[in-house]
Order: sequence, then structure tokens, then C-alpha cells
Amino acid sequence: MKTAIQALMVLALASSQLYGGPNESPPPTPSQEEPEVLNEGPIHEAFAQPVELSSQAGIVAPDEPPAAIAEKPASERPKGSQYVWIPGYWAWDTTRKDYVWVSGCWRVPPANMSWIPGYWNKVPQGWQWVPGFWIPTSRAGEIEYLPQPPELAEVEAPVDSGVSYGIWVPPCYYWREGHYILRAGYWLVPRDNWVWVPSHYTWTPHGYVFVAGYWDHVLTTRGVLYAPVYFPRHYHRWPGYTYSLGVVVNVGNLQFSLFSYPRYCHYYFGDYYSDFYVGLGIYPWFEFETRHIWYDPIFAYNRWHYRRTVPQWDEHIRHEYALRRDDSSLRPPRTYRELDTRVSKIPEKQRSNFRMVEPLQSYAKSKKAPFEFSRMNDKQRDETLSRTNEINTFRQERMHVESGQRVPEAIQRSRESRAPEQMTPEGRSRMPGGTIERTRPGAPSESEKLSERRQLSEREGFGGRSSSERMNLPRSPVAGRSSQGLFGRSTPSRPEREERFERGGSRESSGGRGGRR
Repeated sequence: MKTAIQALMVLALASSQLYGGPNESPPPTPSQEEPEVLNEGPIHEAFAQPVELSSQAGIVAPDEPPAAIAEKPASERPKGSQYVWIPGYWAWDTTRKDYVWVSGCWRVPPANMSWIPGYWNKVPQGWQWVPGFWIPTSRAGEIEYLPQPPELAEVEAPVDSGVSYGIWVPPCYYWREGHYILRAGYWLVPRDNWVWVPSHYTWTPHGYVFVAGYWDHVLTTRGVLYAPVYFPRHYHRWPGYTYSLGVVVNVGNLQFSLFSYPRYCHYYFGDYYSDFYVGLGIYPWFEFETRHIWYDPIFAYNRWHYRRTVPQWDEHIRHEYALRRDDSSLRPPRTYRELDTRVSKIPEKQRSNFRMVEPLQSYAKSKKAPFEFSRMNDKQRDETLSRTNEINTFRQERMHVESGQRVPEAIQRSRESRAPEQMTPEGRSRMPGGTIERTRPGAPSESEKLSERRQLSEREGFGGRSSSERMNLPRSPVAGRSSQGLFGRSTPSRPEREERFERGGSRESSGGRGGRR
């Protein structure tokens, strides 16, 4: 009997080793099934944007974007209340034929400017991207939508100007009394630590929005930019799912592998050296001077900034690009996992060329970060989530207003609960900073206005209006507070020529009525 019992015990032990004991942990999930942090991809549009000069309609993705990711930024954040959290969004990746997540960022807004976030808009061909933009806070509550501006014929700097110390600002059209007038290009006197973003237009489904020129911070001091993430299409996100962010872009290394996608109004970083990407419209950032379809304020500033210490800085950037274009082994890895494997096998001095992203903790402790970090408590992290929800709601409101859709009742009730109603001289009942309008008897109803907007789009195409229209948007949750810059630096005054044109005090030449190219 004893022998039989011992035999059963041996058999049970063998089977537990074969099939796994009750307390044994399952194998790890294959990495291909998990979110993948990228060492390449789009840069958050609120952090930096190339300036498109041709004002084209946005790219179209064939598939609907997934629901937004609930992000949980790391406890470390830039020290100071001037840094605000701006959540991420989905970007279409043509190579993967899928969406990637452009993670959120900590950002110092430009002084007295408000952020209007971009969105994906449903169109017959799929889903079209409508870019975000910075706009003066004084104008953010009532945005003017304009006809298509005429095409700019001459945007490059004059060769024989004899000016070597300034930055060339391209020409721009201004809308005055029902037609466009041209402001010629000019030489700007630069300011250390400040990037001038010139006046330009951004496309929307309802018309073109004039973005007045403004001073922005240099790229390295704007804040913290989290790395993009790819979520596999079949990756299951359960209710209440949040993704913890922890890997950031090393902004100081961006100049080595930086690209522009003008039609998408995005910068890209990483391995976009193949001619395949040129065919998509993704170009090396320095080619704005030869293609003339966009303007790069960051490159223009950096070339001026390095003129004293590295006189051939721009030639060096072009040379480094050519080396990576011709030798794929010099290009940065595409994912953080691949980066971690490759970096350990190369000399320390060469690692910066590959390491576009790194863990936030190591970045915060290193000397690369130009600002100090502080730790958030649980309450502050909850406030970040609340801000995320507020900005995403604002994004949806903008989409409904510009596409001629009725604002959902849930959003209307949310806005109505925040502020008292006010009457306007035109007989409209408007929420302060809101899109909700109720009319007195005899005035056009909201449904009638929406019908008119849809008919305008169908009759004249995307943004193909022939006159201007002002529309109310809610107050943006992201706004620069004052003219006080970082580290005690005051924002420079705006160029006199820009001020003169915006006041309507100059008429250099007429561009005729909008709507023609």
C-alpha cells in the first residue's frame, strides 16, 4: 500500500512539472502584442509645427481613429506653473497603415496665445486631419474664417540683399475690407532664445484661419515631449484602461534626424531618410529653402544662433543627413526596444546619433534638461487627467462647430453648468466663451445656421467660401498667461511691420478676392 501511495505522489509531481503548478506565473506576453514605444514618429503639434505656405487641405486616413488613450504622465514634471499639460492624439502612419499615438507633452505656451487643438473629421473619402494652431487669446473666443488666400509667388529671400545678420520672414496676405492685400517679405532682427513664427494661414473645413505671427520659446526650453507609442490594432483596452508614460524625446538631439510633413502640419523625427518618404511629402527640415511650400522657423533661428560658434552649421546638418541617407546602418532605430539593444553595442560618443528617446528619470537627472523637475502628488496627477478631459471636450466642440454639426447635448449641458448666460446685441443668448447660441423669436435658429453651413460646404467645397464669417468657440483650456517668458526673459515686442499690417495701416499690393490659386 505504501509503495502505491509513493508511486501516485511521484506521478503527481511529474504532471505538475509538465503542466505547471497552481502557483506558477504564466509566461510574459509577446512583445508584439504590447504597446511599442517608438524612437521615431510625429512631434506633438502643440510643441512645434512647420509653417505651411500653400494652405492645403489636410491628409485623409482610410480608417476611423480609435478612442483616445487615457494617459498617465510620470510623477516628474518641469518645475513651475508656466508648464501646462496638453494631451496626446492619434496620427495616421502610412508605413504601418495604422494609427500611432502621439503622446502628450508639458509645454510653456507662447505669451498671450491660446491653443486650438486639431482633430479628425469624417469626409466621404475617410477621415481628414484638421490641424491645430496657436492664436492670440484675445481672438480665441471668436474665430474668423476666410476665403482661400492667393498663392504666394515669391517666398525666398533676395540673394543680393546684402543682409547677413537677420532672419528672412516670408510674405503673407492679409484680409482687408473683403479682399486680400500682400505684405512683402522682410528681414527680422532676431532675439536670443526666441523663435519668430511668421504670420500664415491654416486650413479648416469651414474656411481658412489667419494665424498672426508670434514669438515662441526655443525648442529645448518649451517643455517635455513624451515619445510616440504604437498600440497593435488588436490590443485590448479594457474599461478604465490608462497608459503610463515614461519615455521622452531628447529634444536636443532632434536636429540630427528632423523632418517636415508640410501638408500634415507636423514635424517628424527618426528614420525618414528613404526616398519613399519624400514621395509621401515628408522632407528633411532644411529643404524648405528649396521647395518653398513651407517655412521652418526653428531651422532659420538655429542657423542664426550658431553663426558665431559654428559658422557652417547648416552645411554640417546637410552633411549628416547625406551620410544617413546613403548608409542605413547610421540611421536611428525605429523602436525604443531596438534602441536599447543597439546602443549597448556602439561607442559612447556615437550613441547620441541613435538615442532620440530615453527614460524620463534619466533625462531629468542628466544635464541635458535646461530646466528643473519637481514631483507631482496624487492630487496633481488627478488634475492632469481632468485637464485632459477638458481639452478633449474642447477638441470635439471645435470639430462640431467647423463641420456644421450640432454640438451634442451632453457637451452643451456641461458648458451651461459652468457659466451664466449673457445676451448679445444681436439678440443671441450666448454662454461666455461658448459655442451654444439660442436665438430670440425672429432670428435664425441654430438648425437653420447648421443647414446653411452644410450647403456652403457642398456648394463651394472644403473651405471654399467667398466671404468671411466669425464663429464663437469656447475658451481654450490652454493659454499663455502673460508676456513674461522663461528664466526671467520678457517676450520681445512684435515686429513693427506685422503690427502695422494687422492694424490695417499698410497697403503694399492687392491680391484680389480670395478663393483663387
